[in-house]
Amino acid sequence: MTALTERFPEIFRYRAQETGRVKLVSSLAAALALCAATGYSVYGTTASWGDYLSVLTFMQFNMLAFYGALCTARAVTQERAERTWDFQRLTPLSSFGIAAGKFLGAPVFPWFLFACLLPAELLCLLFSPGVYGDLLCRYALGLSVALLSMAVGLLASSYDDTGGSGMGHLSGPLIGLAGAGALNTAFRYSDSLARPYYQPVTFYGSQLGPVSGVAFLTASFLAFAAWAFLGARYRIGRDLLEKRRAWRLPAFLVFLAWYTAGLEQGSSRTGVPPLTALLLPALGVYIAAFLSCERREYWRRWLAAEEPARRLDDSPAWLKGGAAMLVIAAALFLVYGLDAPGEGRIYGRIYLILPLFLLRDLLFLQWCRFSAGRRPEMMALAYLALAYLLPLIMLGPTKMTGFLPLFVPYTNGDLGAAANLAGPLAQVLLMGYFLRAKIRAALADRA
Repeated sequence: MTALTERFPEIFRYRAQETGRVKLVSSLAAALALCAATGYSVYGTTASWGDYLSVLTFMQFNMLAFYGALCTARAVTQERAERTWDFQRLTPLSSFGIAAGKFLGAPVFPWFLFACLLPAELLCLLFSPGVYGDLLCRYALGLSVALLSMAVGLLASSYDDTGGSGMGHLSGPLIGLAGAGALNTAFRYSDSLARPYYQPVTFYGSQLGPVSGVAFLTASFLAFAAWAFLGARYRIGRDLLEKRRAWRLPAFLVFLAWYTAGLEQGSSRTGVPPLTALLLPALGVYIAAFLSCERREYWRRWLAAEEPARRLDDSPAWLKGGAAMLVIAAALFLVYGLDAPGEGRIYGRIYLILPLFLLRDLLFLQWCRFSAGRRPEMMALAYLALAYLLPLIMLGPTKMTGFLPLFVPYTNGDLGAAANLAGPLAQVLLMGYFLRAKIRAALADRA
């Protein structure tokens, strides 16, 4: 055992399971044959070492991002299916040790396949030193995106409570495809740097050059990978009865809003406020709320907590996310929506309308959890989808768009701000009343 495997025993276990001699030798032979076939194909077309390197890194990092996400997305899911997850709670390993061991150990075979293509890339450097800069750019972007993809896979797996057919197996391919999409977008940006006119990265109005642009994107991917890994570590810590912190989810949402506003500000149309800075944190709240299964017993323990600090730390995810979204929306409205010129002020009303619809949906989700349904999250998704689709289907073709602000996050310039806010605000108050009555009845029945 190495010092790394002694520090994280999970790595040693995955290495013993996934790295059999026959499997490694056959995979190495297949990788070398693939490199030779790719080299023959490029030699017959462009005969360029740069093109050969581009093809190799394309295959190498797409495999790592997709296959690595598959491995980490089933890391905890497989443990639950094999009924070994509870055993790990009895070991002296901390939540960080378990999370880091799975993050580094679960994709051990994809990392081996990644290494099998390195000799061919070193051959490109030997015969064409001019591709050195391109190789550094593609490695910086490729490794950071692959780590992000694997960290998100581990995060999804850590929230899977259903076992073998659960979220980890379903989300792995989706996360892998999303990671491959982000990777190829980053590679297209890297390839465009060699052109006379490329689209630079703009952050809060500052244009970044080729080197600083690659460094900025790499640091961004690594930052979000760190957030995803810490989210998985905190979830695993919850299973190990470790203490949580109330600021973690709100801090991520604020960071995401700030980061997205900086990117969108440089590329948005004049006068239109950065709406994606609100939409992405709202999506994050949705995901966190639906993944956190906080039902009756959780509420009973939370309300029974005697320490105010412990009660704050254990606040339900949807409550912390909803409160953070209200703060983010207010800040974005004051900065971008309040003094926006022309039509920008009408667009800025979304900063007030969308959080109300989000809060209504979160209240409805929790109401479903206190009902008797077996899968309340699926029931909530179905009814919320109908709540958004039916008004669009019924009111859109009849040109009765004046009623749309009552049912969907839509701003009507012919109506005042109060009229646009009346519908979602009334729904929030009504849903809050029903949820309060439901919680009191449900907790009273189990008292």
